[in-house]
Amino acid sequence: MKILAVDTSHPVGSVALSVDGEQVGAAELGRSESHLVELGRSIDGLLKRGGIAVSSIDRVAVVTGPGSFTGLRIGMAYVKGLHAALQMDIVGITSLELLARQAASTGQSVAPMIDARKDEVYASYYEPHNAAPQDARTSESRLLEKIPPRALALAVFLSELNVRPTVFIGSGAVRYAGDIEKVFGGSAAGPEDGRHEPDTALLCRIAEELEPLDPDAVEALEPFYVRPSDAKLKPLKGVHAYD
Repeated sequence: MKILAVDTSHPVGSVALSVDGEQVGAAELGRSESHLVELGRSIDGLLKRGGIAVSSIDRVAVVTGPGSFTGLRIGMAYVKGLHAALQMDIVGITSLELLARQAASTGQSVAPMIDARKDEVYASYYEPHNAAPQDARTSESRLLEKIPPRALALAVFLSELNVRPTVFIGSGAVRYAGDIEKVFGGSAAGPEDGRHEPDTALLCRIAEELEPLDPDAVEALEPFYVRPSDAKLKPLKGVHAYD
């Protein structure tokens, strides 16, 4: 299966391509202002590297958010455009779940956190369980979502967690590392590979296990914001609002 993974949820953004479980390559997009240009250019580069026509892509996996409002809109529009033209399968995953899967191999609880600004984080919480995975490539069966994605103050989120060995991953974990350490002390850890951005190469590997959206769901697909954008909360007069 030829799988393209797209993530524009964070300021850098990335894409990856795999064929029958083997990675062709991955590429970062640069700053969110350039996603509109870099997304197509980076995907074209990966397709040329693999000698693959875009029409032969079997499945596109997209990170649905939460994250950058501008970036998510660009990525989602691009993916929906591909589907409209070529009718390949579309699967989606939240940035928080993807981050959690990146840390699943530790066997510890995982708290993915994305900096949401306004002194808040987008966060969720997962605990491991003992059921053996059906496929060595998957991590879903080793994690249980205990707290669904929300936007909230860091102190409120930490107060809801038991102090136990926990992997904190994501841009929020980087920004608030000192605050986390004050509460969790030595029970807090970072990801083993040091990566705090969603990994599109991993998304390629797990995309086969995700359930494809039906055509109506693809048409209705919208970025998962968790909270309204600033433009909705406080419209600006005479200027555009960018995150």
